[in-house]
Amino acid sequence: MSKARFSLAYWAPVDYYASLLKFDSICFEQWESFPKQSYRNRCYIDSPNGKLMLNFPVDHSSKKQIKDTRLSTKEKWQQKHWQALISSYGNSPFFDAIAPEIELFYQKDWQFLIDLNLACHELIGKCLRLSNDFYLSSSWQIEDQNELDLREKFHPKKDSQTDFTAYPQVFDHKHGFLKNLSVLDLIFNEGPASYDYLQQL
Repeated sequence: MSKARFSLAYWAPVDYYASLLKFDSICFEQWESFPKQSYRNRCYIDSPNGKLMLNFPVDHSSKKQIKDTRLSTKEKWQQKHWQALISSYGNSPFFDAIAPEIELFYQKDWQFLIDLNLACHELIGKCLRLSNDFYLSSSWQIEDQNELDLREKFHPKKDSQTDFTAYPQVFDHKHGFLKNLSVLDLIFNEGPASYDYLQQL
């Protein structure tokens, strides 16, 4: 059985899920220290004005491990993110099919980062009909010979080495194809074909 260890992400990018599909079992890291400017609390979407970052604040006074990191209550970010998705993808082919569940996601009062990001993955997993098992790490491990360590592979400041094939996007007539956005971009535009697209990367 093939295994890999991933960091949890907020609406992770396309190459993250293209990689995740290659493994039978996924271990999500919950003992790492919270890294700033990462996919743990940000994602990128297509928008009328081009690539748009959506991020939310965490409470840096909370414990440093991901499992104990709380969300900040100083900013009402949920409504902003939901409105941004409506503005960006409201006219996409498959928006209406999954919008109700995403709207419910943004109506919840999330307290901990790990719960929010797990919910993101579960919703994406449902959309993609993922069959691989996943579980949370029980401790911090520097190296495990039984699994591939991909915790640091995906980062907004690292260029993806994936060779992306263009698919139709809402605003590609304005600014061309934007690669490796949040997997939500792929799902809103490609729907059931998203899984096959990811497998081909």
